[in-house]
Amino acid sequence: SDMCIALAALDALVNVEGPEGKRTINFADFHRLPDDRPDLDNTLKPGELIISIDLPEKGFATNYSYLKLRDRHSYAFALVSVATAMDLDGDTIKDIRIALGGVAHKPWRSKEAEDFLIGKNASADNFSTAADLILKDAKGFGHNDFKIKLAKKAIIRNGLMALNPDTQLPGAKPSA
Repeated sequence: SDMCIALAALDALVNVEGPEGKRTINFADFHRLPDDRPDLDNTLKPGELIISIDLPEKGFATNYSYLKLRDRHSYAFALVSVATAMDLDGDTIKDIRIALGGVAHKPWRSKEAEDFLIGKNASADNFSTAADLILKDAKGFGHNDFKIKLAKKAIIRNGLMALNPDTQLPGAKPSA
């Protein structure tokens, strides 16, 4: 879902309660990959319910963006989506979170790419290198190979959009 990608980029915490009591799950650990249990989408234990979701206080309130690329303008799942949240000091990235959607069974993040960007200038070249790090192990299945190239362009574009979320980049169309 679109919201899951944003929650992953914001390092949300999922508060759950069940027969064994209350616990908190980092959003990055909430969804699971199919592995040998494709019937399990998340890490909830039997009888647990989500009670609330917390967004940690961070300096991401001014430099964020969400980009959803899809076949149709409305009511379509994302081919690729990207949520970017940055904490900047001038043009230097102090902290950053990038989450991809539409490319895996769960929101996809790369600590290696995020760590690469910290201390760097927020530029198209640096976002391009980060995109290469995020996608270095990506493998298409023939029919969706195009998503890898699309994801790289989306990561770069969304990084630039997050620099000034109130400014629309050339060629962008506002959502309906």
